[in-house]
Amino acid sequence: MKITKILALSLCLISSVSSGYVSAQSSKPSVKITHQYEAFNAVVSGAGKPIILIPGVSSSAAVWTDTIEHFSDRYQLHALTLAGFSGVKAAAPETVGANYLEFQKNAILDYIRTNKLEDVVIVGHSLGGTLALWLATEKHPQISAIVNVDGLPALGALFANQQAPSGETPRSFDPKIMVKSMANNEAWHSQMLNEMMTSDPMTSGRAFGELMQLDLRDKLNEIERPVLTIGAPAQAAPYVSYAATKNNYVTQLANIPEEFKHMAYAPTAKHFVMADEPEWMLSQIELFLKSNL
Repeated sequence: MKITKILALSLCLISSVSSGYVSAQSSKPSVKITHQYEAFNAVVSGAGKPIILIPGVSSSAAVWTDTIEHFSDRYQLHALTLAGFSGVKAAAPETVGANYLEFQKNAILDYIRTNKLEDVVIVGHSLGGTLALWLATEKHPQISAIVNVDGLPALGALFANQQAPSGETPRSFDPKIMVKSMANNEAWHSQMLNEMMTSDPMTSGRAFGELMQLDLRDKLNEIERPVLTIGAPAQAAPYVSYAATKNNYVTQLANIPEEFKHMAYAPTAKHFVMADEPEWMLSQIELFLKSNL
């Protein structure tokens, strides 16, 4: 596959939306407190057991607006925007160190410990889902469950064996076409474009490159807590069938012990399940939490 095609397809899997996207639910009054750290900004709202919400590359905490509104009467929501994304200042290279993803993983753990959070549920989308899986492979007693929304443990491996459809000429990268391929919900498209423009390109590029190199598959058998993966097999149509794309999730997540593995597949949503099928996604998370906490 040509590099431009790989880039476009990969960005479709890891990008996210901006702080101005349209909520599917009515607005509810809620006290929100924003904390600024070197690794991310955290917006805290609600009360109860903690849920940490991690968005994807070039994404803001606002991707979780419906999730926050749905759960804030029973949970304390900590919605993150990672450094360098959606207008949040990029972290200094000497602070980040050799690996941006590992820097963020460790910062999330430090946040949990510093704030003395217990029975934490980690919910991540795309890059955030990959970070959530990574955290699940480690022995952190403060973390009770994981929800992975369309993240993969080895994004690069997924593309390594894929080929462009026969006879197709790769097109130059067009952000407008890309955002349409990531969500059916047109109300999100303009904000998705805006989100890309307000993110630091060096940070986005670095995070994308590290995602393409990361491979957590051999670590998944170390998971000892419930993990729900919400996949979106319809996103690859018409080039790849729903069944074939669904099999990618099954294959990549095969090493999660069966007693901890939970899978749900959106019927029609593209990568942004929370944009295309918000009520369905929330019902899946609700059922998972009720059954496993």
